[in-house]
Amino acid sequence: MFKKIKYSDQYLAKTLFKRTLLFVWFLVTICFGFWYLNIFQSLMQGQYSWWYLLPVVLSLGLTAFFGWGVFWFYRSYVPEHSDFISKYLKTVELRQMISLLIVSKGFFDTASDDNGTFIAYFPKLKLKVLHKTGQLILQEPVDGQKYMESFSKNEFDNVVEIALLADRQTTEFSKNKMISTFAFDPIKFRRRLKELKPKKGLLQISKGIDWKYDTFYNVLISGNVGTGKSYTMFAIIGQLLQVTKFVYIIDPKRSDLAGLKHVTELKNNVFSVASEINQAVIDFYTKMMARAEKIEAIKASGQVGTYKDFGFAPYFLLFDEFGAYYEMNDRLAYDDPTKASYETAMSNLREIAMLGRELGFYILIGMQRPDAGSLPMAIRNQLNMRINMGVPTPEIEKMVFPDNEKQLRPLSSHLKGWGFIKIGDSQVRSFFAPEVPKDFNLHEYMRENIAIRESQGNNGR
Repeated sequence: MFKKIKYSDQYLAKTLFKRTLLFVWFLVTICFGFWYLNIFQSLMQGQYSWWYLLPVVLSLGLTAFFGWGVFWFYRSYVPEHSDFISKYLKTVELRQMISLLIVSKGFFDTASDDNGTFIAYFPKLKLKVLHKTGQLILQEPVDGQKYMESFSKNEFDNVVEIALLADRQTTEFSKNKMISTFAFDPIKFRRRLKELKPKKGLLQISKGIDWKYDTFYNVLISGNVGTGKSYTMFAIIGQLLQVTKFVYIIDPKRSDLAGLKHVTELKNNVFSVASEINQAVIDFYTKMMARAEKIEAIKASGQVGTYKDFGFAPYFLLFDEFGAYYEMNDRLAYDDPTKASYETAMSNLREIAMLGRELGFYILIGMQRPDAGSLPMAIRNQLNMRINMGVPTPEIEKMVFPDNEKQLRPLSSHLKGWGFIKIGDSQVRSFFAPEVPKDFNLHEYMRENIAIRESQGNNGR
């Protein structure tokens, strides 16, 4: 249920605290009622004693002690719990913060008359808090009033993101209003690795965030060591292996992904040596062009559609540490045979990025620090889902999220595996990568996903 934000809400927590103390004082006074009555009767008889102040001191002392308890409860207990009272107090705090932001930014008008100054206009904002999902929904006016432009251009939303440490997820417009959804507790959107289940045409990334690979084809995953980039890739590869057997993995640094060649079902699909990598890309391209000829032959009869309409399975080329691959080959002498195959592979990779969508051939590139030198523009422009683990530097942010206007800030000081994601033309969103169990074994995880695919018969052609 939406709650209307009022001018007086800027004092909401303080008012609630004062009323609580007043109620406690009144309750304690009632409990001491007979004591007060006896004291009153003694005073009427002319009997005076300092002891008669004792109930007053006790009343004030108990009220002060209870007030301290309420303050401790609000500061220490509420942030860590999600019971009814905690949720109510969190909602109170959020309503107060929104009201304070409106007032501090001057998004209201005052007027004066003979009786003094009064609020002539206060924007019609409404707030709904979804504690279960860690979201708040803000309904803002786009009604032709004085401050409409500030709301419609997301100026107020940007302030809300910074003040509440929230992340704006979506903004929708309807008649006379816009509705923005924020995640004020992003970790509640985290999924567990073993619970990830791909559906038709999409993979699960986080709650509310899916990769529809047929629409937003090709992926870039960047992030420094220790930010959770590898685990994000594990989650994607595991789901891909449920979708198709045509998953090819390249790891020029010979780290965790290179070890997947020891999984029997993947031994012919993992490449880590320079010459093998170049040939793998060339073979991937060759398969794509062979499919193009098959689909062209089908369409010669007048049929229309993409690869999935004709019963073909998707192919995925996952290229980890792409920057290392580029540097490794860039240093080669021009007369080196490997150099020639590298140039061919890079040329093929550009074509795969541009032509692969309708044919069902997709690439996923992982690298620590993407830049114009190591990631060609012809490929970069075709990466429709972009992920950066951790807070990117200004240079990387400009490369990965070139049109971003929001401030990207840390989501947690003690948890790993968080980052930012942009899918298509949507705005940049924060997210936590899937939670990995402590006893996680990469090879067993991949075997489990392969077994799921084989049991469902998703081998394709």
